[in-house]
Amino acid sequence: MDDYSINLAFLSSTNEDEILRGLAFFAVFDEKDLDEKLIRKLIELAEYAPSHISDIASSIISQAVALREQKAVGELVLKKLQPGNEGQINQRDLEWACKLNQEKFKIALEKYLDRCVNPRHISWLVKNLPRAYPDPEQIPLLKNFLTYSDDRIVANTIEGLESLESPETISILAQMLSNPSHRVRSVAAGAIARINPDEAKKFLFSMLNQSENPDSIKAACHAIRHIKGEGFMDLVLPLLQNRITREEATKTVAWLAYQRLSKLFTLPVFAGRTDLKSRVAASIIELLREQCRRQFHLTAEDDDSLEQGACQLIIGEKGVVAYTPVITADQADKIAEENKHHGISFFSRLIYRPKPEEIKLTRSETRYLPFWQMFCEARVDFVREKSVYLDLDEHVCELKIGDQYFKAEQGRAFVNIDERCVMRKDHQLYIDAVTGEKCDFSEIIRQRHKKPGSVEELAGHDFSPVPARVKASILVRDMIFDTMKPLKAIEIIAQSLKIDKLNLCYRPVYLYEFIWEAKNQKVTFEIDAITGKVNESKANGGHEGEFLSEASLFDIGADAIGLVVPGGEIAAKIARAFIGKRK
Repeated sequence: MDDYSINLAFLSSTNEDEILRGLAFFAVFDEKDLDEKLIRKLIELAEYAPSHISDIASSIISQAVALREQKAVGELVLKKLQPGNEGQINQRDLEWACKLNQEKFKIALEKYLDRCVNPRHISWLVKNLPRAYPDPEQIPLLKNFLTYSDDRIVANTIEGLESLESPETISILAQMLSNPSHRVRSVAAGAIARINPDEAKKFLFSMLNQSENPDSIKAACHAIRHIKGEGFMDLVLPLLQNRITREEATKTVAWLAYQRLSKLFTLPVFAGRTDLKSRVAASIIELLREQCRRQFHLTAEDDDSLEQGACQLIIGEKGVVAYTPVITADQADKIAEENKHHGISFFSRLIYRPKPEEIKLTRSETRYLPFWQMFCEARVDFVREKSVYLDLDEHVCELKIGDQYFKAEQGRAFVNIDERCVMRKDHQLYIDAVTGEKCDFSEIIRQRHKKPGSVEELAGHDFSPVPARVKASILVRDMIFDTMKPLKAIEIIAQSLKIDKLNLCYRPVYLYEFIWEAKNQKVTFEIDAITGKVNESKANGGHEGEFLSEASLFDIGADAIGLVVPGGEIAAKIARAFIGKRK
């Protein structure tokens, strides 16, 4: 009796040791050798034997079924990968071919990638084929896709080349550091750093010294921020003087400075003490804010030295203006008497018909209400990316633009282009300095009866000023956000906000409060002392709130400075890194 028959007989034994010996024998069998009689016996054990025997029998059955299914799927996938069947291939087929891990599938996938025109399949294969079947001989094949028009395909190709771990790939990836796409440069820098950090630094030093090639310098700056390297500061600082490289150089200087500062928190005194880290980090942040206020306080229109990086904030006319009343107190009293019944609800007037003498005056005040007048021009010089289709002759299979190659499909080529744009916007804003709401005060602005003054001087006039609660820094911050919001830029070359006028204006109003005692209804409204318009009062009661000093109201502040001065957000980076960090 042969081994097969002996172990098959063991499966029918009442001795558990013999059953387990038989199961061990068939567990290593090829699925094609498991005949129908054996399968039936395994099913019987899986259903009726004790659990430890049932589990083993079930595993052998599952393994046999899976192997048979895998072989069937493998044969189908291999057939689909043959030339002429490209329309039948889906991504699931590619995943199966990589999972099966056999030489014949590696060869079939390489041949398919070489002739593939489906962007989704290309993007998946260039990344996953080298991972599943690492072979340095695939480098020439993968290099073809580094000039592809789709950034995703180029970035995935870089990741695929990285997985080959070949010395040859370093020089290839170094060339990608000058690619116009930020995404490609970032992936390439990270890959080089992981493969060989020392070699990566050599290439980056070389690229920073290419003064005739700004794109190479910007790519190197971008890459430095993705590796942990030292010794670049002396090379990067001079790049701040060049407008073309200034933005990337500014970000890189800030990053290198942050890297140096972060070493402080690795000292033994901070080990396991997040509270100490938080205290020191908070003090650093406050110090940076204070330095921003002192060194970058922007007030003069002709101060060209205010340019930081490629950003400018210029402020021209600014001050406090108070308007002289046109409507006299007697005229205002008359208008108030004529309008006092309008504050009572329509139905109350219709049903109860109050007499004028029943609505009595309980309070009247004269006030100066503040609003901001802001005339400015926002300008942004930026580069954005756009995808376009080019119609080509039907015989064209590939297109070359500069150093990039684009594959043509059915007489069309998909090309990514960069557009240099300059956007200018003029803004005229009137903001209620108490509520922060936008209002139309243009009719008041046209009034010539005004006089310059200060916040402190207004307190001594017949009209008592209401404290302003909205600072100039809020207006500037919102304006910068509003200007940048619609942009889909890959690079901001320069930005500026030129504020021609930034005035805190005070308009005189008469406030009246009436009461209809019969129904205990109060009526409160304001009469504009310049236009004579009657409006619902938004400032009932006393003059709540403290008076902010003129310097405080006009202080642009660190909040707005951080938006226009590159590197001004380094405080936020420190906070994210150390405040609230838990080990």
